[in-house]
Amino acid sequence: MIHQLRSRRLAWDRYDLIALALILLMVAVRLSLSILGFPGTDSEEGTMGLMALHIAQGKDWPIFYYGQNYMGAGEAYVGALMFHLFGVSLLSLRLGMVLFLVVFMVGIYRLASLLYGKKVALVSLFLLSIGARFVITPEMRAVGGAVETLVFGTLSLLLASWLAITSLEERQAAWKRWLGYAGWGLVCGLGLWSQWLVIPFLFVSFLLLAFSGWREWVRSPVLFFLLVGLLVGAYPLIVYNLHALPGEDSIHIFIISYQHYSGGAPTGLALFVKKLEGTSLYSLPMATSMTAVCPLTSLPVYGGGHHLHAYECALLYEGWSVSYMALLLYAIVVTVRPLWKLLRLRQPDLSTEVRRMLTVHMARSIVLLGGLFTLLPYTMSTAAAQRPQSMRYLVGLLIITPALVWPLMGPLLTRVKRRWPLPGWRPVVLALLLIAFVVGTAYDVTVIPDATGAQQNYYTLIDTLSYLHVKHVYSGYWVCDRLTFASQERVICATVDADLRRSATLRYGPYYEQVQADSFAAYVFTDQNGQFADPGGQHSLDATHHYQRVEVPGFVIYIKKQ
Repeated sequence: MIHQLRSRRLAWDRYDLIALALILLMVAVRLSLSILGFPGTDSEEGTMGLMALHIAQGKDWPIFYYGQNYMGAGEAYVGALMFHLFGVSLLSLRLGMVLFLVVFMVGIYRLASLLYGKKVALVSLFLLSIGARFVITPEMRAVGGAVETLVFGTLSLLLASWLAITSLEERQAAWKRWLGYAGWGLVCGLGLWSQWLVIPFLFVSFLLLAFSGWREWVRSPVLFFLLVGLLVGAYPLIVYNLHALPGEDSIHIFIISYQHYSGGAPTGLALFVKKLEGTSLYSLPMATSMTAVCPLTSLPVYGGGHHLHAYECALLYEGWSVSYMALLLYAIVVTVRPLWKLLRLRQPDLSTEVRRMLTVHMARSIVLLGGLFTLLPYTMSTAAAQRPQSMRYLVGLLIITPALVWPLMGPLLTRVKRRWPLPGWRPVVLALLLIAFVVGTAYDVTVIPDATGAQQNYYTLIDTLSYLHVKHVYSGYWVCDRLTFASQERVICATVDADLRRSATLRYGPYYEQVQADSFAAYVFTDQNGQFADPGGQHSLDATHHYQRVEVPGFVIYIKKQ
């Protein structure tokens, strides 16, 4: 008996050590790529960096991402801590993202272990520790919302599942459950403040709590602790919306950004069809770690025309989406079928073990339901049709990874245990999935030189502006905040539109005021990726002044002559 207990403890310890190694692998992959310059940064990450810089300086204490009053500033506060510890840099900012990801990986390991077993948890951790470019990029870039969705979505499911399963234990200390409910409320509050994409998982985890613990709500003070945790976590969100002007509340702004409609876009049935095309032909494959072998513009409905290559790309991406949906449907069937059988049992006094299995199957179903509630609203949004590259809205699908791995591994583990041969399609699908994720990670390395070169151009631009004694410039949205952060505010950039007027996308108003106060502010143009094309040089600027034209890699600078 003692030998069996020791063996069991060693087995548990072995799984946990492997999990730790996989989490360290995730950290190593992200840090290595960041040090090498991947993924390339942009102005939205520059905005987050500037927020963190202002917090570190005690200059500002933002509640939300600048100019976007529904997405919390949590990444900026963690980034400010990293700046204090390691100095101000893009790498330091991204260390905060790695910290968030460690919490996510620990949470997903605990959740998968609780609901599916540790072997499934380890395979899930391996898949999540690597990934193709469009999965890793939102995890590493500090642009707000993605990692918080993963962290708080996973923790809400973990706490709800633990509370539901342990509710069957009679000798559990009451204070543990009070802390569990308070923790769930805190996680939900922080999630709502951070990014509303987490709502599907908060909602389904609440359903699980309501199903399993409504009797406990009546006879104990757990609801009080839940509400206290919720109010504490959502405090910044509540404070802002109590004082928000009409039309500037978080709900209104989020709906506008999610359902933004551009002029000239299709309507009616054509719009519906394009939503489905955008999701299946691009967003879903990229969000679930398919290697981006074809750009969006190569697809037939997004500029690729009717060439053979365009249809090959469409067939490849559509095949991935169909396979993913088939796996999701299979997981739903495998999960719901035993739940339905248990629900049909009408015995008045079910055993504790049967009730526990009923709760576990319910929790498994809830995880998959969270994935569906993530995918379906995105498919119905105009973003799917007009901006299918905005697959960060589908980041929550990573949370359901264990739920998709488990149906593939269940029969496989049984056959291995019984020393049977391994025929069938499940091992093949699992092997292909592992290979696809490894290939996607390897492909990331090939785009590192482009990202590194683009960032070096910014450093060259900053050095040139410093040499020319230029401290204030006008430029476009995709240049300004990136330039200001890269220079650590030695160069202040004000965002203007193509007509050289104050842009509606300006993130931080004081920058424009500073630049406008400088009568000798320069202009920075670039034709790189169409970010802010030179509209014709001196002819597009103030005709009463003469400008000196200076070219640096990727940019053209116009300096007003004194």
